[in-house]
Amino acid sequence: MLRYSSRFWLYAPICAFLLIAAAVGFYWYSAASAFEQKLARLKGHDAVPGITLDWDSVSVGGFPFRLEANFTNFRAQGAGARGPFAWKTEHFVLHALTYGRATIIYEAAGKQDLSWTGAESIAHHTSFVPGTLHASSTSGPHGLARFDLDVVDAGNADFTAQRLQFHLRRDPDGKDLDVMLSVANATLAGKPVGGDAYVTVNKAAPLMPLLAGTAGWPDAARDWRVNGGTLKTTKGELLEPMHQALAALLLL
Repeated sequence: MLRYSSRFWLYAPICAFLLIAAAVGFYWYSAASAFEQKLARLKGHDAVPGITLDWDSVSVGGFPFRLEANFTNFRAQGAGARGPFAWKTEHFVLHALTYGRATIIYEAAGKQDLSWTGAESIAHHTSFVPGTLHASSTSGPHGLARFDLDVVDAGNADFTAQRLQFHLRRDPDGKDLDVMLSVANATLAGKPVGGDAYVTVNKAAPLMPLLAGTAGWPDAARDWRVNGGTLKTTKGELLEPMHQALAALLLL
């Protein structure tokens, strides 16, 4: 016959495991419920000033340690630096941990529709299908601290690219932003395009409210330019397509 102390050491680990599992489950379902409520508030409304998010349907999962949102026909649109922009993807997924670093992983698949306003208020539009499209964002106490975008095997009738990369990092002092642009084995209108550029966005303080989600894109870009903001290529070559991309972002 088992003594009391023997029964304790037999059942205690099982009870502890069940308590931990129950606590993890309760925490996840609480976090998932709050996340679903936040998505409901965001749908069709501004996520940050001037930029609206919408989608046809979404499902939330990721139990027990992650939160995942799987969207169908996800759309983002609003005011860019020079005028309206819009992006639509057939499938969009975001992954976030329920603990630890405030990093979110994004995946997009299927047809990508992108429209934006370029120099002299000229409207542009392109559609393409990527092999893979991944991105990530890391937030800190002052908003977005880092953003990374990596597109592999993208193309349409006008361009192809083996790989496209965009990386943005906030300097610790908050005065500058570091940007890296890379185009590998690409063709544009039948001509080869490729190269890397490491660029510093100087005097970036007016852009910080945009990264914190408290200011609109046009106002932040305009304030940055008016206050003497400049771009400095620190490594590589800022090719014309890359310059146009940054110009669209920063109202150059």
